[in-house]
Amino acid sequence: MNKRQGKVFVDTNILLHADMYQHDTIFDWIDALYEEVYIHQMVLDEILSASARKKVSQYIDDGRWKLFNPDDEHCLSDDLYAIYEGYVHQIKQAFRKLDQKKVEQGRHLKGTNDLGEIHCLAAALLLSATIICSNDADIQEVIDDNELEVSSEDEQCNIKLTQDTLKDFCYYVCLHEIASGPKVRKLMKAFQKEKLHELDALLETIN
Repeated sequence: MNKRQGKVFVDTNILLHADMYQHDTIFDWIDALYEEVYIHQMVLDEILSASARKKVSQYIDDGRWKLFNPDDEHCLSDDLYAIYEGYVHQIKQAFRKLDQKKVEQGRHLKGTNDLGEIHCLAAALLLSATIICSNDADIQEVIDDNELEVSSEDEQCNIKLTQDTLKDFCYYVCLHEIASGPKVRKLMKAFQKEKLHELDALLETIN
């Protein structure tokens, strides 16, 4: 079973879905799918569900997932923290520009502060994480509008950041033979029934 390569930051909404879903252990799917799983301290702080927080903390305590806490001096040096703060400012500006674009286009604005998403993207840029696993609708647009890239492991080229939405996560879980098509369809149906046809189209491409 091959893992999805590279570092991934998992956002709050995916972790809450994983906790709420009772039919399968979605946390194990996350662990099985991704090569290196990172949880931002901001995301951990956003998890108000005691059961979800306990499960995520257990993976971190077991050393299977990594906690990224920019305020921990063992995590970031002063120099790296300054660079990280620069990325946070850059991503905040990117989300503000997206809101302005939405207003100009007459699109709906979200009622959330995007702090978890902002800090996950900033941390991804700092650590050259290639994937953000999040069901937030704005992340891919921010990535595209600002052409957000990270350096490859050999630093020979840049790689565009990728967002794995719940639909993408379900697809890759099936592609990597972690769970069957019917099982991932059941997960998708529980939280985004309206996009089930999009997942079905992706699943049809798997031989």
